[in-house]
Amino acid sequence: MSAAVELSDACVNWEEQDLQVHVTLSVQTGEFLALVGPNRSGRGLVLKLCAGLVSPVQGTVRVLGREMAQLSEEDLVDLRLRVGIVLQQPGLLNNMTIYDNVALPLRYHRGMPEHEIQSLVMARLETLGLSQLWNRFPAQLNEGETRCAAILRAFIMDQELLLLEDPTEGLDAEMVGRLSQLFADYRRSRPLTIVATMRAFSPLMESVDRIAFMRGGRIEAIGRHRDLLTMADAGMKLYLRAPVPPEQPIQPR
Repeated sequence: MSAAVELSDACVNWEEQDLQVHVTLSVQTGEFLALVGPNRSGRGLVLKLCAGLVSPVQGTVRVLGREMAQLSEEDLVDLRLRVGIVLQQPGLLNNMTIYDNVALPLRYHRGMPEHEIQSLVMARLETLGLSQLWNRFPAQLNEGETRCAAILRAFIMDQELLLLEDPTEGLDAEMVGRLSQLFADYRRSRPLTIVATMRAFSPLMESVDRIAFMRGGRIEAIGRHRDLLTMADAGMKLYLRAPVPPEQPIQPR
């Protein structure tokens, strides 16, 4: 199986936080990889490297078989049409309903008939429980609803690669379950590759194929969730294990 993302000795400096990220990583086509770690671990910078939003000061970045540094502006535009990106700020357009936000890439890049767009967009909104909110604007949504709408927009054109920064941020348990099911159903029908950052344990973490645990700008361990739990130190387990709910005090009768 070919690699959808390859970072080879890739290095980038984050001067604001006095952090240097230096990684080698390969993500196979159709794989779901999570980048997990504490704040200032560099996981967000790795995602931006994959998206071509930052350039390495050394090493190479290959995405969907293309080396980013060698692409012309035209080729880079073509490549980005195959990649869906949702960063910390979801980036929905405030003057558009969530229906129009999700439909926008289809109208702009595909020129599909409106009845086909409506059928596809409403079906996708339904998968995440957003179909009743189709005519609301981003300001009328909560954080989880906004993030879910942005994720739907990011792969409405059947993009081959999804790059997601903290995709479960603001989502309740039901939303996380719906998102996990959507990814599972979609990946059964086509080779969708997902790279997502996660700052803390989420049930979505149990659905990924591999986890890369980062600390101090380096990947310290990579493997399946259950395998990492067996080898993790106490600090790593804080991010890989579901938090234990506090004991409830015994109520006097």
